Amino acid sequence: MANDERKRTCFVVMPFGEKKDADGVDIDFDDIYRFFFRKAIESLGLDCIRCDEIAEAGSIHEKMFEQLYKADVVVVDITSLNANVFYELGVRHTLQKSVTVLIRRKGTSIPFNIQGLQVVEYDQAKFASIERAKERLLEIIKNGLHVKKNDSPVHAVLSLNIGTEPKPLSETKKLKFPLKTNNKKSVCLVTGELHNVKDIDVWVNPENNGLLMARPLDNSISGIIRYLGSNREGKIVEDTIAIELHNILSERHATTVDPGEVIVTSSGNLAKSNNVKILFHVAAFIGQFGKGYFPIPDITECIENALRKADEEFFERGFTSILFPLMGTGSASRDFEEKVNALLETAINFLSRDSNGKIENVYFLNYSDREYEISRRLLEANPKVADAPETIPLSESDMKPSLREEVKTADQIEEIGADLVIIETNSLRESKKKETKGLLIQKESH
Repeated sequence: MANDERKRTCFVVMPFGEKKDADGVDIDFDDIYRFFFRKAIESLGLDCIRCDEIAEAGSIHEKMFEQLYKADVVVVDITSLNANVFYELGVRHTLQKSVTVLIRRKGTSIPFNIQGLQVVEYDQAKFASIERAKERLLEIIKNGLHVKKNDSPVHAVLSLNIGTEPKPLSETKKLKFPLKTNNKKSVCLVTGELHNVKDIDVWVNPENNGLLMARPLDNSISGIIRYLGSNREGKIVEDTIAIELHNILSERHATTVDPGEVIVTSSGNLAKSNNVKILFHVAAFIGQFGKGYFPIPDITECIENALRKADEEFFERGFTSILFPLMGTGSASRDFEEKVNALLETAINFLSRDSNGKIENVYFLNYSDREYEISRRLLEANPKVADAPETIPLSESDMKPSLREEVKTADQIEEIGADLVIIETNSLRESKKKETKGLLIQKESH
């Protein structure tokens, strides 16, 4: 794992020093921690920490809560039936739905409220018992990190979405996870803002089924692609991508496309600014009157359809890379991680089947620290790809900052009313002799 990446952690909740258990038996919990828990946990490559080992300044309670929330794994020893231990267990079950592992000394009674939970048992007086408990503990942790199955009785009942505000990533970084069955094919992550992403052949725009792009100044994938793909002279003088989509629907005499359908346009000005060869607009959202737009029932169809189109219909163009946003996942949704995993798994399965296709690198855009942390963890745990990612060196164009104009007000786009934009057509721009006419008034979406 690269040095700049956060190492996975395991927080251990248990008493300190020598204490009597519920039966009055003296137990050295420090020995149990040092020679049992910590050795076993560190053998998995996790950092193991107990509350008394946190050397930072500040309230120990604040650090405890932080660890209970942030730790990838929490191991809770309930042997002493200590009130503080059960309090911390309840906090963990509220903050995270996984991975929390309960453990106890043989003979310890289990309180009624947690009797339905899996508990690892050990006998500190018997070496064989400790070894069996180690094996079981490691098995539960490994499976938990891979599957991320809910082990919290709180999250099993309540729909909770607890977390800190995701932070945007400013640095552009590319990582690839080669397939174990074919190391020429990789699922990749690219971090940072979309306008700084360079040298990926195909960009995928998750659009609504009416192909109504977001307004050029909106902070959305559609809005950014619309703006960067347009021709600009201080302001938008040709709304290239939106016009192409409008014309495609007009030629079909239609107002919508099928859910999951992929519509192809040029990349407009993105060809020059970001070296994008072509744009795929996939109908990932369906509009409903008075309710807005909702993801189609199976968003993974969009991944499958775009990859198939790139390989089957554009095989001769030799496109080798394609970029997807984490479409339809809803970064604040309770099942965000499951949705991200479904997108990644769809790409992995396609590349595994399509060994002779041109597409080699399937990228997923990670705009925030949360998207990146979850996407990377899911790929590192996926048995179909390499255990550790490879860093893709940035090209000269990658390292050159994008020439993104600072748009301070909407006045830099000619607007009529609240929702209309006047755009010059190609023919008007190409012919300076003709009078300004034939303006296309395109109804804005969103």
